[in-house]
Amino acid sequence: MLVRIIEDELTLSEGLRMALSDEGYSVEVARSLEEAEGLASEAEAEVVLLDVKLPDGNGLDYLSLLLRRTPEAKVVVMTAFGDSPTVVRAIQEGAYNFLDKPFPLEAVLHMVARAAESLALERKVRHLSDSQAVPFIGDSPAMTAVRAFVEKVAPHENVNILVTGESGVGKDVVARAIHGRSGARGDFVTLNCPAVPEGLVEAELFGYRKGAYTGAAEAKLGLVEMADGGTLFLDEIGDMPLSLQGKLLRFLDSRSLRPLGGTKERTVALRVICATCADLRERCETGRFRKDLFYRISMLPLEIPPLRERGQDVLLLAAYWLRQLSGNRRNAPLALSPEVEDLFLAHPWPGNVRQLKNLLERVLILKEGGSVVSLKDLPQDFVDGGFGGGPKSTSCDGGLPQRLEVLEREAIRSALARFSGNRTKAAESLGISRYALLRRLQSYGEDL
Repeated sequence: MLVRIIEDELTLSEGLRMALSDEGYSVEVARSLEEAEGLASEAEAEVVLLDVKLPDGNGLDYLSLLLRRTPEAKVVVMTAFGDSPTVVRAIQEGAYNFLDKPFPLEAVLHMVARAAESLALERKVRHLSDSQAVPFIGDSPAMTAVRAFVEKVAPHENVNILVTGESGVGKDVVARAIHGRSGARGDFVTLNCPAVPEGLVEAELFGYRKGAYTGAAEAKLGLVEMADGGTLFLDEIGDMPLSLQGKLLRFLDSRSLRPLGGTKERTVALRVICATCADLRERCETGRFRKDLFYRISMLPLEIPPLRERGQDVLLLAAYWLRQLSGNRRNAPLALSPEVEDLFLAHPWPGNVRQLKNLLERVLILKEGGSVVSLKDLPQDFVDGGFGGGPKSTSCDGGLPQRLEVLEREAIRSALARFSGNRTKAAESLGISRYALLRRLQSYGEDL
């Protein structure tokens, strides 16, 4: 845990640094706000001991900036003005606690230990909340099968599960659900394989000891050990470097590891869930993924179907997200119009559930009044997407876009008149979808 001391008095800051270092903390010292900012650009401190009176400013003015940048940090304000409004202001602005100068060394050690315990508890609560993130919405046969799979495999420890499916289908949701239903005592720990540079993946997974390589100033616990007793989720496993795949295979076989620079192996107990949207069989054939690793991680395989194959589930999901997102903004939940429901059922949803959620969030932000989401509330490119389109209209007086809009309106009115108001036939004659026609009519304020 990193503790940062922001204190200009040399004797005090050095005394605190030595005492906290002896307790096993990583400690940094800044003797001004400028120095503190320089350190903050390198790493975020988890506990900060902050003096109020500093050479280049007031520590309380810096407090709000610090907490905006790292809201989970525990800031202990050190002041010689404990009976003044300084303490009240510090607590109101988010300080964890305060120390009244002069204070005994035992008091600051106790305070930092309490702050560290509080931070660890908050992280634990967050892990538990995350494991119950999003329920399985939908009653399609495909989702019924997914739920049954989760219930069967969740009680088992030391298993390997491979979750496959297109991007955005909710592979991480399934992984978290398995962990949440397992009753595991350990945490749910994630590694996004493509997000970590190739040279650092092994250290990230298995950790390292102090001095294991240049720059390893402190020992670091690996994600595997952090997940002991819980679940390790390896997202986009298909992008794991070949150089590490053999080491992962050995770990899966033995459930034992040795950190970089370490001399002893340690055995852990945890479930490993891998996820990918890639075709691992094809990657095995082309030599980009080890076949023996593929067989090992796919002990328990599960494929999540894309949203377009789940029928009415898309409407249940839309209702769920509208309720959730509206609640976050303290608004009454919106409902979908029948035309929007038809469009949602027909849309291919290449981005799956993630695309649906993002679309509804955009609608909620931009919608102007009303309790029903109609076609005019949706982006035109979404309504037109995959069904053909028409010219995009804006309101530039006298310019080409306005003229095109006038021509578009006349063409629509003419088509509707020719087919006696039949919108489906009119849309076909115009080369656009019925949804695109209805959206244009709504945006023009035409009577439907």
